Amino acid sequence: MADSIEVEDTVPSGLFNTAINILVAPSEAIAEIQQRPTKLFPLALALIGTAVSLIWYFSIVDFAWYVDDVLAIQNIPEDRLEESREAMLSLSQNMFMLIGVVGGTVFTLVFYTLQSTYLALISAFTGDGQKFSRWFSLVCWTSLPVLLGIAGMMMTILMSPNGQLSATELNPLTLRNLGMGSDNNSLNALLDFSNLAMIWSIGLLTMGYKQWQGSSLIKALAVITTPYLLIASIWAFVALT
Repeated sequence: MADSIEVEDTVPSGLFNTAINILVAPSEAIAEIQQRPTKLFPLALALIGTAVSLIWYFSIVDFAWYVDDVLAIQNIPEDRLEESREAMLSLSQNMFMLIGVVGGTVFTLVFYTLQSTYLALISAFTGDGQKFSRWFSLVCWTSLPVLLGIAGMMMTILMSPNGQLSATELNPLTLRNLGMGSDNNSLNALLDFSNLAMIWSIGLLTMGYKQWQGSSLIKALAVITTPYLLIASIWAFVALT
């Protein structure tokens, strides 16, 4: 089985169709993924798309303005402001680009791995036979709405020719940029992290779980959304106390 999956991961035929179908005909795509649990293609799309958007952003951003904007968001005390600014400016713009690309790649891999591990643990507990590798494939494919967020980021960059674009304004699909901002910086961080592409991905993963396991919609929603709701509740509680 493992050898079969490795071979399938290198076969491009039909993968673009699956990528399109996961957005427009998810039931059909999920059935295809169940038969061919490929991983490398959707993962590469997400990682390359994220890297390209971040490289582009850091190549056009007004670096001095960016540093001031970051410091303003972090509410650095006045007596430490100049010291912090000098420390950030001592790093090159290319260094920030590298940090962004590496950080984005690591975050994506860790995020997908945690989701897949959680689902594998549920499978181990229920004895349904689904292994980590298969869940990782489903997570990678159902996360492809991230490409719409990446496209939105690129459009935002195109519309900011002067390079004065805040990192918090880069993704137009975040809940904060859709009008749900707050005066609380910690709560804003949660709203910056949450976005329509993520919500879409959660919906697709719920559909995938329901279809693969033959479960009810209520059970699928409970399994998939519980970690998100728990983290968001804890984050909001800490931010508001």
